[in-house]
Amino acid sequence: MAFILGKNWKKSELLSFIGDPSQIAGAKPFEYTEGKAQGVRGVSVNTGSGLHFSILPGRGMDIPEAYFKGTALNFTSGTGITSPVYYEEPGLGWLRSFYAGLLTTCGITNSGAPGVDMGEPFGIHGRVANAAAENICVDQRWDGDEFIISIKGMIREAKALFENLSLTRTIETRLGWKGFRLTDVIVNNGFEPQPLLMLYHFNFGFPLLGPNAKIVCPVIDTEPRDEEAKKDRGVQDCFKFQEPVEGYAEKVFFHDLAVDSKGNTFAALLNKDIGDGTPLGIVLRFNKKEAPAFTQWKMPRKGFYVLGLEPGTAVPLGRGRLRELNKLPFIEGQESRSITVEFEVLETSEEMESIEKEADRIVKNY
Repeated sequence: MAFILGKNWKKSELLSFIGDPSQIAGAKPFEYTEGKAQGVRGVSVNTGSGLHFSILPGRGMDIPEAYFKGTALNFTSGTGITSPVYYEEPGLGWLRSFYAGLLTTCGITNSGAPGVDMGEPFGIHGRVANAAAENICVDQRWDGDEFIISIKGMIREAKALFENLSLTRTIETRLGWKGFRLTDVIVNNGFEPQPLLMLYHFNFGFPLLGPNAKIVCPVIDTEPRDEEAKKDRGVQDCFKFQEPVEGYAEKVFFHDLAVDSKGNTFAALLNKDIGDGTPLGIVLRFNKKEAPAFTQWKMPRKGFYVLGLEPGTAVPLGRGRLRELNKLPFIEGQESRSITVEFEVLETSEEMESIEKEADRIVKNY
């Protein structure tokens, strides 16, 4: 049954009040018509719980924005939505189309710093976020008393005579859900092993992110990426936040997370007062067998106040550096891999206290 307006509803009860489910929830395709976003396809999703978000089949099936009861959850950079025609791959050119949003996917065969691998240059964070999807399906249906909303699309990453990979993404939610489930199926359609560097770059911003916010997850070890991350109590204070700082230099941390008996773990951002006394938080859940690495990107800079919480198949150092360290993950020829990330909004202090207890319990039992 769907939980909305403070109660559980059966399908027959809801349909007695409405003529069509779109009155209270659903998904609607759209297309941007001006500026650098012109031509980019999107889908707007309303779950009926207060959660609204959009998906961009025209930009890697990523999620540019999310709101809960009118409050923004994500950070949006000054680039705004840009069409893939403006994509610049070399070096840091990718940043010219990095709108951030709730989710920017990095991969499929590179994530992290730009560099050279086996004589081939790679820009930062790969190509998949600037590739348009095909075989798009927006499915809305009743399954008993559950109203299911599902958006699916396939993205290619291929180079003639070289890699031939595809990523099929399904984002599913339901009437009354305060979140969604993202499932990626990555297939190596070729016959040679290829690097598999998927990074789920979730980006959270004001007012969810603020001086009262903190990260909660079952951490057993933290490694700073570089000397910058060690400065000014970087590791000691990595889970805390301050007011925006002019000229702040990014700090990146790699966290080793404990898991439960099934390999599941999570990362949460909790804010018990976003400024008006309202609590608000989010939690990302994933399986460490599918996404063994977890990265935190801390960037409380004036005008660019953002936190990245990023499950992935490897830490984002770039494929050349990972190969040197013998830490480059591969997907074999004709192999298929699945990665699932669940996203949920928390709106009560009780929900947040439960998350903190869950983190303690997982660490204790690990």
